[in-house]
Formats: sequence, C-alpha cells, structure tokens
Amino acid sequence: MDRFERRLDRIVREIGRTILQATLRQLETARAEQPPARIHWQGRAYRRNRMTNKTIDTRFGQITLRRWFFQSIEPGEPGIAPLDLRLGLCAGRMTPAVAEVVGRLAANLPQQAVLEVLRERFSITPGVATLRRVVSDLAGKVRIDHDEAAIERLTELIEKARHSKGKHEPLLQVGRDGVFVQTRPCWEEASCGTLAVYDRSRRRLGTVYLGQMPESDQPTMTARLTHVITGVLTRLGRYTPKLRYVTDAGCHPQAYFRQVLAPMKHPTSGEPLRWSWGVDFYHACEYVSKLAASLFGSGEAASSWAAKQRQTLRTKVNGVGRVIQRAAQQRRRRGLKGTKKDFASAINYLKTYRVYMDFAAGRRAGDPIGSGITEAGCKVIFNQRLKQSGMRWRRETGQYIVDLRTAVRGGLWRSIWQRLLSQFDDLPPIIPKQPPHHLANSRKTLLLS
Repeated sequence: MDRFERRLDRIVREIGRTILQATLRQLETARAEQPPARIHWQGRAYRRNRMTNKTIDTRFGQITLRRWFFQSIEPGEPGIAPLDLRLGLCAGRMTPAVAEVVGRLAANLPQQAVLEVLRERFSITPGVATLRRVVSDLAGKVRIDHDEAAIERLTELIEKARHSKGKHEPLLQVGRDGVFVQTRPCWEEASCGTLAVYDRSRRRLGTVYLGQMPESDQPTMTARLTHVITGVLTRLGRYTPKLRYVTDAGCHPQAYFRQVLAPMKHPTSGEPLRWSWGVDFYHACEYVSKLAASLFGSGEAASSWAAKQRQTLRTKVNGVGRVIQRAAQQRRRRGLKGTKKDFASAINYLKTYRVYMDFAAGRRAGDPIGSGITEAGCKVIFNQRLKQSGMRWRRETGQYIVDLRTAVRGGLWRSIWQRLLSQFDDLPPIIPKQPPHHLANSRKTLLLS
C-alpha cells in the first residue's frame, strides 16, 4: 500500500507539473508574436532584450519557462521579466502557492528541515542560499502588512467582546518583556510585545504578538506597539475598552508605561486615556520567596511563611502593606537567617511598586493579575525557534524568522497573505495597450502599473 500510494502521488504530481508548465509556457506567446520594444513599470523604462529560460519551483515540482527579458535603459539598473512579475514569483524563484508554504515552514522549522519537507512534498530542491533569499523576500513583505493586519484583527476581537455576555467591560491588555537570544557577537536582549482581548466574562478571545531582535533602547518595539494601540483606538472611534498594562518591573517595560502609556491621549478625541499598570503577580511572589529565605533561611518554615504571604497578596486589601509589616515584625522578633542584602532588596521592591500590586482589586474587577501571556509570547516567538541547540543569529536574519513567526502564531498569516496576493490582482495583463496621450506617437509601449 505504501509503495502504491507513493507512486500514485508521483504520477499525480507529474500530471499537474506537465499541465502547469504547458499552461504557463503559453502566456508569453499567446499575447503577441513579439512584445513591444519598450515598456514602462514603476516609473522606469525598459527595452526588449531577449528570450531567456527560467526554472521555477511550484507545488508540482520544477518547471522551465521561456520568457522575454527587458533591460533597464538606465545604466547599472537591473532588468525585469514581465512574466515573472505577473506570476508573483518570490525571490524570482518560487510561485506564491509554494512560497506561502515555505513561509509557514520557516516560521516553525530550521532550514534543513524545511528543505527536507520541500523535497518530500513537492519534489523541489532549492539550495540553502535560495531558501534564505526566499525567506528574506517573504519576511520583508510580511513585515510591511503585519501591524496593519494586527490592528484589523484586534479591532474585530474588541467588537466581538462588546457583544459578549458578562458583567465586565471588554479589556485590551498590553504586555511587554525582554528575552535573551544568542546573536553573533553575544547574548543580547530582544523584545516581545503582546496585545490580548478579553470579553465581558473575561474569556481571552485572542492575542497578537510583536517581536523585535536586539537593539539599543528598543525604539522599534516602542514605535510598533504604540502604532498598533493607536490604530486600534482610531478604528474603534468613540468607544474605548478598558486598557490595562501588565508586566514585570523591568527597565524597558517600566519606561514604556511612564513615558508612553501614562501620558497617552486618545488619537481622535484628544482625551487622556486611563491606563492601569499592574506588576506581574508571579514576579512579586518571587520577591516574597526571597524575603522568606532572608527571614527563615531554607526549609519548611520559609516555604510555609511564603505561601501565607502569597495568599495575602492575592486576596487581601492592602496585601503588599500587610506582607511588608509582617516581615518587619518577624525581623524584630527573630532577626535574619539569611542576608541583609536579600531582605533589603525584597522589601525595597515591594515598597517601590506597591501601588501597582493591588492584586485583590484586580481579581474583583476580573482583570488578569499575571503577565503569563507575555511570558508565553517570549517562549513561543523566540525560545522555541531561535534558541535551539547550536543556533546563533545575525540580527537581520533572526528578524526574518521572528516576523514570519509572529504572523503565523498571532493568527495573522491568512490575512497578510491575502493582502500580498491582492497586489498581483492589480497588475493588468502583459499585452500591448493603447499608450497614454503623451506617448501617442509610439505604439510600442506597455504599462505594467
């Protein structure tokens, strides 16, 4: 059965390849005996040069086309093949149908695994260099439309949340965190942003991811995250969901709240926006455990005390104040079994950010008190793909994978791909057409845009 099924697959694939090749080979010859001597595309002029052969990868295997090549009239500028443009070839090598598969594969698999899948499924064998060019081309196109697709997706989710049942206001929760990846120089901090929508019953409807390879002060992540937020608010018009920011108290996440979100105004009305910032509950618990270790050392006493304080943080009004008070009382009575440094560090953290740690109030309002979505985003976008054994990345090539991965894992891939395909629909057929009035004396003009 296995042999029969594989043989049948090869036969069907060969039939498809033959039909596709025969069809595409007629596209140039069917239009005219010879194309015009000169064409214009994207504001540049090109002159007819020669017929050339072109091998391309399709879902049915490799096919060879014979098509016209046009040379730019500007010295040193690359030429074009109009048929390649019409077909929407990715990196001049792959049809959109197989390039779409490559994009999804590259988002999830190392390059050797991608090449194996292409060979097994489509009988195509691009080299590593070709695959990298295709991925680069795809990622560049995906990145252009990614954030607009994110805005569209989040707007749809919020509108869905508005019509849901429950006692709470729909929630747009934003998160931001850093994650270290191994680049060619060293380990550096990349950034991950998340935007999640919750309905009135506090069910999460969906999450959009943003990812950025390491850069000093993370300006690109700041700009992209802000662009998506303001884009969503603009599309929603007068309606504004509840806005919440949940992160740890790291340098970049904290600066983003203080410098961008806190003073942010509605992009349409100009009214101040009411952002609430909640420090991640589990990060706070880490400092409670550190506090317990400084008071009791290791052992059951420290674990028991920490568990009680975590419950206080989670459920009691002024939970942080109660924990700080109990820790001070315990120190006065029994002293420290750990270091003064650990005690001071934990106490200072809780005191500094206590205003952002009203976890009991957050729970009453139905709001998430943890940044698990963002922590998961760091894992899904970066760790699972970019931190496999032996991997080291250039910032540029790593960003290609991150852009593809955020589109796939954020549920934006289909929308983005439809946007890309629509660009080819805007190209008219490559046939001689009536020239514009200023070229009326020449009937050897082809306009592609």
